[in-house]
Amino acid sequence: MERNGPFKGRTIAVVNDLSLDEQRYLYRKTRQLKEAARTGGDLKPFKIDDRNYQVYLIFMEDSTRTRESFRNAAKFLGCRTNMFDTATSSFNKNESITDAIKMLYGYSTDSCFILRTKLEGVCRWLQDALGRYAEVSGGPVPGFINGGDGKHEHPTQEFLDEFSFLEQRSWNEDHIHLALTGDLYHGRTVHSKADGLRVFKHVEVDLIAPELLSMPPYYVDKMKANGYEVRIFESLDEYLASGKVAPIWYFTRLQMERMGEAVLERAPYLRRSVTFRKDMLGLLPEGARFYHPLPRDRENPTNPTATGLGLSRSAWYHAS
Repeated sequence: MERNGPFKGRTIAVVNDLSLDEQRYLYRKTRQLKEAARTGGDLKPFKIDDRNYQVYLIFMEDSTRTRESFRNAAKFLGCRTNMFDTATSSFNKNESITDAIKMLYGYSTDSCFILRTKLEGVCRWLQDALGRYAEVSGGPVPGFINGGDGKHEHPTQEFLDEFSFLEQRSWNEDHIHLALTGDLYHGRTVHSKADGLRVFKHVEVDLIAPELLSMPPYYVDKMKANGYEVRIFESLDEYLASGKVAPIWYFTRLQMERMGEAVLERAPYLRRSVTFRKDMLGLLPEGARFYHPLPRDRENPTNPTATGLGLSRSAWYHAS
């Protein structure tokens, strides 16, 4: 691992903060790391092993997978790790996040901050504010990584998803045909795909959601501007009757906690529109795969276990 390489001090607020070449480099290195871990190879080249390097995990929104993924990654890399407890912090005294980060930066200027917030654009704001602060104080520029901000984006989950798609496709970047279904309005992981899928040369995307949960026009327009072929459907029944069904499906849960009363009143209809049923199995192309970033609603899953297809954050499953 290059301790002071070109990625040091970089901020990843959206997918495009890494160029396509840098994304492909990330996937290659991850593939090598995964193979070394699987075969018992030497993992030292993938580590930082510097206890002076501080990783701060600042989760202002509930999370299990993202928080623990980053905590275990920092531990593996050999960095000092600090879980910043926002519930008992000075945020409860109305302190700004900028002042809080400046304080933490003062304790360890050689640092990286990983944030998950309900506020959109926080990492970009902090990149600018702390960049100026570091310049004035004479310290190194800290890096900020977006672990999910509001209903904006989730770039690190997107990198994981693209790695999984490439792995499933035996690292062939020529083409992908993907169905995105569920809560496409609030689902930040699907928003990140508007740029993340550019790693493939030819992209077909089918967007399946009722109007109240449909993909925001901004991201649809971005997909089209990136050259994707985009089709839009109101329900799984309409999509499966179209005659052309993707071999790769990506499900998202309905994020009821982000919806207003008017939308919640139609919850049964919304769920029915995007919930895969066992009787739909015969309409899938042979060898179809399902993906889900998790968590899954235990009471109303859009991909129930009754389908027998399984579920994982980063693995794929046969639907044949």
